[in-house]
Amino acid sequence: MKDVPALTKWRTLVVILRVTPGSLGPEWLQLLVRLAAVGAVGVGFLYVVPPLEFPVSLLPPAVLATCLISGAMAWWPRGRWRYPRLPLDDHPRLRRVLDSAFEEAGWRPTSVKVRLSAWPRMAAWRVRRDGCLFYLGLPLLMGLDEDDLRALVVREINLIPSASWCMRWILRLNFMDGGREAEGKSLPQREWLREHAYRIRSDLWSTTAEVVGRDLLAHATRRAYMVDSAFFWHLDRYAFPAMSPEWGYVSDIYQSFLWKIREDGLLARMQPNVDVYLAEKLYRHEARLFQELGWNAGEPVEVAAYPVVLGVAEKLERRLGQVVLWERTKAANSRIPSHSLHDVPWDAWGSIHEHGRAMVIAAASTLLGREATARDVVQLAVDGRAGELSWEHAEPCPHPSPAVCVLIPFFDGALRRMGYVADVLRQRSLVGPLGDTVDVVALADKAGQGLPYGLELGGPVTERDRDADSRRLAAESLAAGDPTGWFERLYAESETGEAIVPWDSQSPHPLLVEWLPMRPGSGSEVGVGRRALVVGCGLGDDAEYLSRFGYDTVAFDVSESAVRLAKERFPGSTVDYRAADLLAPPAEWRQAFDLVVEVMTVQALPEHLHAPAIASVAGFVRPGGSLLVIASAREEGGPVFAPPWPLTPSEIASFASDGLVEDRIEDLRDPERHRCRATFRRPAALR
Repeated sequence: MKDVPALTKWRTLVVILRVTPGSLGPEWLQLLVRLAAVGAVGVGFLYVVPPLEFPVSLLPPAVLATCLISGAMAWWPRGRWRYPRLPLDDHPRLRRVLDSAFEEAGWRPTSVKVRLSAWPRMAAWRVRRDGCLFYLGLPLLMGLDEDDLRALVVREINLIPSASWCMRWILRLNFMDGGREAEGKSLPQREWLREHAYRIRSDLWSTTAEVVGRDLLAHATRRAYMVDSAFFWHLDRYAFPAMSPEWGYVSDIYQSFLWKIREDGLLARMQPNVDVYLAEKLYRHEARLFQELGWNAGEPVEVAAYPVVLGVAEKLERRLGQVVLWERTKAANSRIPSHSLHDVPWDAWGSIHEHGRAMVIAAASTLLGREATARDVVQLAVDGRAGELSWEHAEPCPHPSPAVCVLIPFFDGALRRMGYVADVLRQRSLVGPLGDTVDVVALADKAGQGLPYGLELGGPVTERDRDADSRRLAAESLAAGDPTGWFERLYAESETGEAIVPWDSQSPHPLLVEWLPMRPGSGSEVGVGRRALVVGCGLGDDAEYLSRFGYDTVAFDVSESAVRLAKERFPGSTVDYRAADLLAPPAEWRQAFDLVVEVMTVQALPEHLHAPAIASVAGFVRPGGSLLVIASAREEGGPVFAPPWPLTPSEIASFASDGLVEDRIEDLRDPERHRCRATFRRPAALR
C-alpha cells in the first residue's frame, strides 16, 4: 500500500467523473436538474421569441410540457419500479434469516424493508429513524440456504457503520470498472482503485468472519459466486435470446433458473470453469481476496437442499422479467407482452444456434486469414486453439472445454436437420425421431479430442437433410411394428420424387471399388466360375460392379420397388435381381456363394435385429468363400443417429460365426465419419 496514494474524496471524485459522471447525486436530483435545464430553455425561448398570435403562442408551452413529460417518463423505470417490495410476511424463513443476522451483528433496527433485485446482488442501507433497507437478488434467495444467506447478510450489515461515502463509491466503481476493462477501456487510476477496494473488502470479510466463522463465510461466498456465474450464463443462453421489445419479456426467468440448478446440476457443471476463471481471468486483487478467504478450488458445490425462497408472487417475477428486458434494451412499456421460455418455438432456438455458428465461422476466418469452414473450426478445436476464437459467449460456462463451446452450435444445427428435438431447458440432450438420445456436449467434446463424430456439419439448418425421409418412414414403420416395411415405402416414394434415398450415389461404394482390385489376380476374370451375392442391393450399383469381374451375381433387396427400379436402370444386365428378406432368406442360399458383399444393410435395421441379420449374412458363405462387410461404425455405447444404427466393434467381430473366421478388420476414420471394412472367410472343407 505504500506506493498507492491514500483514499481521499477528491481522488474518488476524479474516478467518478471518469467512470460514471452521470451517477453523481441521487436519481431524483439528476431528474430535477434535467427538468430545470429544459424549463430554463423553454422560458428563455418565450422571452426571445416575439409574442405570437393564438394558437401559435401555445407552441412554446406545448414543447416545454412535452420535454418535461418525456424526461419524467425516461426516468420512471429507474426508480423503485426496478426494485419491487418483497413482503416479509409472505416469507417467514427470510424474516427469520434477517432477524438472526441482525442479532449476530449486534444491531436492532427500528424497521426492516426488503426490495427485490433482478440480479444476484445484495446491499444494505441505513434509512431514517435507524431503519434498514435491504436489496436482495432473487437468484441468491433461490440458490442459497439459510446459513449461507445469513452469513452474507451479516457481511452487508457490517458494511453499514464502517463504510464512508468514499468507501461505498470505491466498491461501486471497482465493480463498474471490471466491465470497462473487459471492453478495453483504460483507467489511469485502476491500480489505486483496485488496491483500495481490496483493502475495504478484506477488512469487511475479516470482521464478518469473526462473527459467523471463516469456514461458513468462505462456503457462503463460494456458493454465492457460483450462483452469480450460473445465473448470468442462464440469462445469456436462454433468457436474452428469447426476449426483445418486439417479442416481449420472459416471465419465467427465475423459475427456469431454479430448475436448472436443482434438477439439471447447473452449479456442479459450472464449478470447474468458475474455479479456472477466478484463478486465470479475474483481476489480480479480486482473485487474491478470494484465495485469502479460502476459495477451495476443485471442491464440489452442492445445491442448497432448502433454498430460502423457492418462488415469489407471479406479479413480482413478471416485474423482474420486465426489469431484465429494460436493463438489456432500455425498453420499458406496460404493453410489452410476456411469454414463457417454453412458448418459444423450437425453430427459433435453431436460429439462435445458427447465429452462434456464423459468429464462430467469422472468428475462425479472422484467425486463419481466409474463409473458414466447419471442418476448420473442428481442426482448431483439436489443435487446442478454440480459446483463441473470440465470439459472443458467456464466460464462465458449464462446458468442459473451450472446444465444446465453439462446436456446440455446429453439432446442434446438424442434429436439428436430422429431426432431433430437446426440452427447452435441457438442450444438450437431443432426442431423435426414433427415440435415441444424443448428448451434444459429450459429442462436441469427443470431436474436440480428434475422435470421429459421425455428422456432416456443413450446411444451414434450413437445408433439407438427405436422411430426413428415411428417418420419417422408419419411425412410422417401427411404430407400426414393421421394422423393414419402410424400405419399400422409401423406394416407392423416391420414384415419384416424394422422398430421397440417402445412400443412392449412382455409383458403387468407394470402399468396394478400392477393395476388389487389391485382391490377387484382380481383373475381368477374377470372378469367372464363381457366384457372388449382394445383400440389400438397392438400385444395383454394387451388383453391377461385381458382375464386371465375371461373377455370377445374385442381388436381392427387401423392397420390390428397389428390385424393379434396378432392373429398369440396367436392362441388359446379367445380374439376377430378386426380392427377398434378409431375415428369412431362401433356403437354397445357405452356404451357396463364393463371395458375399454386405454394404451398409445390417446397419439399416434396428439394433435388436442386428444379431439375426449378421447370422443370416454369415450363413451365405460357402466353404472356401469370403465375406466383405462395409459399414458405418461406432464405439461400444456410442451415439446412434438412427437410422442407420452403426455397428459396434463387437457386432462387426460377430460376423465371424457359423464357421467363418476373421481375415482383416480395417477401422477407417476421418473427423466426420467412422467406417469399417472387414473381410471374413470360411475355411475350405477337408476332403
